Amino acid sequence: MDDECVDQMVNADNLRMAQTWGDMIDMPITAEEQQTAVHREKGNKAPGHDGIGMDFFKKNWNIIKDNMLIMFNQMYSTGNIKEQQKHGIAVCIPKTTAPKTPADYRPITLLNTDYKILGRIIASRLQPILAELLHPSQHGGMEGGGIFDAVATVRDAIVYAEKTQTPLCVRSLDYTETFDRISHTYLFKLLSVYGFSTQFTTFTKTMYVQAYS
Repeated sequence: MDDECVDQMVNADNLRMAQTWGDMIDMPITAEEQQTAVHREKGNKAPGHDGIGMDFFKKNWNIIKDNMLIMFNQMYSTGNIKEQQKHGIAVCIPKTTAPKTPADYRPITLLNTDYKILGRIIASRLQPILAELLHPSQHGGMEGGGIFDAVATVRDAIVYAEKTQTPLCVRSLDYTETFDRISHTYLFKLLSVYGFSTQFTTFTKTMYVQAYS
């Protein structure tokens, strides 16, 4: 997607978040946010490249929590995230008992636990803002929403059309690897249009994961 097309897309919507939300997003990470993110994460999961799982963080939390908070705030305020922290181990999980093609595997990326904790903190900050910025018809990524809500909406629309004899066209689109195909330049420009600060936009760019097998 060229720059002109990107500009047309991002300017199609005039939504912009309130300044109070922007200030909240940029404020330093608190000990309470860090505590919540760590203890909401389930243990007994495969670790990332560094081999340190969530169980280590939980069992040693009283010892490491202060240093972790300093590190997270340095990463968040400066966008300085080391490449080793973003490395992920790509693992292909078979979808069937006898996989034969690449489509028969579900790739997942094992990430370092500290990276996931920081990502969870930022995601929690963004959650209350999404209701203002995203279209009401979007269900994925919304708190309390999900794919079943989308299915229920389609079902209700069909029932209504049948009862009222209203012409209706239902289109089902399945975008394979959507996030890999969409222009990331567009996504970053959209953050600026919505009113996110340069600090936050820079941070999200540096959070890109580098997966390897």
